[in-house]
Amino acid sequence: MTITPSPLNVGGTLTAVQLSPCVNGLVRTWADDNEPRLWSTPDADRLVSLQGTGQIARTLQMEGRFREVGMLSESGATLLLQSRFPLKADDNTYSVQANVVRLEPARAPDAPAVDALRTVLAQAVQHCVDHNEYLVVEKGGWDAPEEPYCLFILAPDEQTGEPFSAVATAPTPTGAALWAHLITPGLPDQSATAPATPATLNVVPLLMIDAIRTWGLQPWDLALTFGRT
Repeated sequence: MTITPSPLNVGGTLTAVQLSPCVNGLVRTWADDNEPRLWSTPDADRLVSLQGTGQIARTLQMEGRFREVGMLSESGATLLLQSRFPLKADDNTYSVQANVVRLEPARAPDAPAVDALRTVLAQAVQHCVDHNEYLVVEKGGWDAPEEPYCLFILAPDEQTGEPFSAVATAPTPTGAALWAHLITPGLPDQSATAPATPATLNVVPLLMIDAIRTWGLQPWDLALTFGRT
């Protein structure tokens, strides 16, 4: 394993943790046997540039669904983000690279949070388009509930075979401006579909954020879940 030098303490332990989106310099981690922890990070730009892009190692959330995972050293206030795929050397050996993210005690955010989620969502949507995956934004944690959720997926049109994008969400995003004309009363979830063009795909993060805003959650309460279409 190849790891960039970091302030890890000798004899310290590393714990596998799921990650929230990093927004406004804050990120939450979930270990499977500990309380979630909210952190600030001076390496927010680096973390944001990696999240949702398919570069970070993943862990199984449920059958067929995966989340990005890091290795947390609480004593060293450090998060190691291992690459998703090992590198093969000329001698047929393999190594795993890792990015080091420094952590600090959480501070209060200095800007509206939900709208700032767009950067990570846009990266995740583009990754799914490029790699035939789907994206679910839902509550973070190893035992997350089925709702609320917001799903983005590409699927072929049954008649033309051309791809169309679909965003589905539950519960009904009552009061969400972009969803107002899309809501069908009585349905357990609501959806919006359109031909998959650059213009419509650019709207997907906005639709998702508009639904997420009705949940009363912060971006650090959420997780990105990926699956294969």
